[in-house]
Amino acid sequence: MRKQRKDRHTLSLEHRHRLAEMAGTKPDAKAVKAFGRKAYECCDVAEYMAKKYDIKGEIGIGEKSIGADQGRE
Repeated sequence: MRKQRKDRHTLSLEHRHRLAEMAGTKPDAKAVKAFGRKAYECCDVAEYMAKKYDIKGEIGIGEKSIGADQGRE
């Protein structure tokens, strides 16, 4: 005999039931600790490259003006 498959409606109801059960229970402390992450910090591409390769002075980060702009005011 062939095993009868569940239709989409039954699967959807079961899925909703599982989600409702999970919403009613408290998550495991180890799981909470594992998913605690720092927020993504956005920065400029030039700043990221300067920080990663330690070339802040070469590209002018932290200086008042950059190479060709000096002397023109």
